[in-house]
Amino acid sequence: MSDSNELMLNRLLVIVQIILIPVYFIYFAVNWHDKLLLFFDNLLENANWLSPVLPHWMVVFLANYGIPIFFSLPWVLASILRATRIADAYTLMGRALGKVRIDQKLFYGLNAAFTLVFFVLPFGSPIITIIGIFVVMRMVMRKLLIGKFSKLSWIIPSLIISFYPSLIVIAFYINYIELMQVIMITWTSNIGAIFGIGLCLAISISLGNFFLFLFEGRSKFGSGEEVNEGLVLLLKAIFFSVFLMLYFSDGEQVVNIVNYIAVALAFFEMIVRRMKDMDSDSNTTKGIVMVIIFSIVNMMLKYLETIPNAKEFVQSLVIIVSGLIFFVLFILSYRYATDPELL
Repeated sequence: MSDSNELMLNRLLVIVQIILIPVYFIYFAVNWHDKLLLFFDNLLENANWLSPVLPHWMVVFLANYGIPIFFSLPWVLASILRATRIADAYTLMGRALGKVRIDQKLFYGLNAAFTLVFFVLPFGSPIITIIGIFVVMRMVMRKLLIGKFSKLSWIIPSLIISFYPSLIVIAFYINYIELMQVIMITWTSNIGAIFGIGLCLAISISLGNFFLFLFEGRSKFGSGEEVNEGLVLLLKAIFFSVFLMLYFSDGEQVVNIVNYIAVALAFFEMIVRRMKDMDSDSNTTKGIVMVIIFSIVNMMLKYLETIPNAKEFVQSLVIIVSGLIFFVLFILSYRYATDPELL
């Protein structure tokens, strides 16, 4: 089983997601309030028969609270009802990433966060809400009515319960094109900054790992002194701060030059580790593939500037792919979180 400190941290992560996801959708509710009111006004104008089930107070309630309640509900309920399993999944993730240093975990986690905020939550939550209602009602009704009614008896209650959430989902997806445009405009206008943050982190990791490699080489083949991983981590943090300031203060060209050096050093390190059989003592190179790809992509970007939207597409692709690696690992960890032998 996981130790108490590890368990406490993972449970804290679950609590954080329970708080932040509703806050995220409150932001959507504030920005979409007028559109929702307009949707319900048009709906009642063209379908007067809905007036009894959509009085004014209900319209106001749905416009103000519909998105935070209904879109957050699947995530919050799952986080509450499956809190222990999710916490155990984080534990398994930590152990699966145990051979990947904390800065590389931050790299993948950062890109996963960008992907979650811009794509997964806004476009996935509405349909997940409706599917979740039908799944839960099917489970409940089949337990309560088994042997008494048709196996399809859960459909009617599901339709009734999903009525108001469905209206919010319809209103949300009716504006899907506009929503997509807003998100994509926001994404593309900030992709340079988002990619730059990831790039500075990737370069810092590569340079820091090279210094760690030098320490390990001296420890293994030289004086035998222990590797000071804390010092290297501090060095990476300093590199990251400096490159970040340079990148956002017209020093992008300097960062790009350092990027060439970092990629060359990363490949040199991987080759020497293979030749000197150093991988068995350190797993620094494991899990860093996307970091190297990130840096290589940055080196190629100047050749894509002449192709419309190609630069933004490639930047987006590498961010999303590195984020998806994080999500896939979580799904696999959640799948096996019930196995006590793995905890």
